[in-house]
Amino acid sequence: MMTTALLSLSLWLGAGAGAQAAEAKLAVAPFEADSLAQIVRAHAGKPFVLILWSLDCVYCQASLNVLAEQKRTNPALDIVTLSTDGVGDPQTDALVEQRLRKLALTSNAWGYGTAPAEQLRYAIDPKWHGEMPRSYWFDAQGRRTAHSGVLTPATIERLTGKGQL
Repeated sequence: MMTTALLSLSLWLGAGAGAQAAEAKLAVAPFEADSLAQIVRAHAGKPFVLILWSLDCVYCQASLNVLAEQKRTNPALDIVTLSTDGVGDPQTDALVEQRLRKLALTSNAWGYGTAPAEQLRYAIDPKWHGEMPRSYWFDAQGRRTAHSGVLTPATIERLTGKGQL
């Protein structure tokens, strides 16, 4: 009986650890000045989109919704999300993760790290002044096209070269 209780406790703790590991996997990575280069290297030879957004940007939510829908119809669409809300505050982190989980956009999620926001914006694009939503559409050769404004299916089709992304 003691063995059964210990086995049950062990399985319960193991399941909890597995759930915690899954939750930890969803954590938003801190984006620092060298992170864009890391993201581009990780996607070498593969097209992807980097979408910059924030919790208080209504237009960003609209773009995330459209991207999530496009991802459902085109699973090959590789989406990297970057929240300009800083990581490290438990409440903000939870809100960012909740929003991304609801849209099934958790696989490659980033949030501004400890460097000043101006430095991070400059590291992303020296020509970008912070308007959002902002997206960067990278082709397989690593060339990128910047887009400011709300994403629509027609905009995505144009930016991806008629479905080549």
